[in-house]
Amino acid sequence: MYDADFDIGKLYSPDAQQIFANIYDNLLLTAGETGIKSVLVCAADPGEGATTVALGLGLAAAAKQSRPILLIDGNFYDPCICQALRLSDLYGFGEMVSGRVESHQAVIQKSTPGLHAMGPGIMPPNHVADLEPPKFRSLIKRLTEDYALVIVDGPPVNMHPESVLYSSQVDQALLVVYSGVTRVPVISKAISKLMAGNCKKVDILLNRRIFPIPGWIYNRL
Repeated sequence: MYDADFDIGKLYSPDAQQIFANIYDNLLLTAGETGIKSVLVCAADPGEGATTVALGLGLAAAAKQSRPILLIDGNFYDPCICQALRLSDLYGFGEMVSGRVESHQAVIQKSTPGLHAMGPGIMPPNHVADLEPPKFRSLIKRLTEDYALVIVDGPPVNMHPESVLYSSQVDQALLVVYSGVTRVPVISKAISKLMAGNCKKVDILLNRRIFPIPGWIYNRL
């Protein structure tokens, strides 16, 4: 379980950068000898901060790695990655999944050194079938040949099927939870769906945790 306290407007602040750097370091530590090359970031329901976490994790990884990081917007229903990074895409994830374009045609290089992005593109009619194992796993494997880490920003687990499909084909899933707001049954339902879909590993990340004592005192404990 990880803790975070941030919003997208503070993504580039020193405090936020340190938070995400710690999260990235913990991911590497818990991955063990096998390492981690792909991760899904998702939430049970909308509005819990999954996209912010995906963006922050991508920036942190790019700052620490010599090879580029790829951030994929895998949320066809409410895509935010390109908007947040102020990028425009001609092709995207949907076109790559359907085989219409190669991965290099769908990738947009961000001004931030080392961080590349892939927008959602157009959702193909049979996209769920295209994401079934082992098809998506094969795509991820090819991408990890060029990128140190592939981060997929997925849609809410309890509303759409894609994140369950992603989770079984990446190295790890991060489930973002709005601390003090998201109800336990909602979280339990999402975790059950991920595990039923053969997710290898899922960790919970608490977003916007409220501490009962001032932060400066908490940091000294």
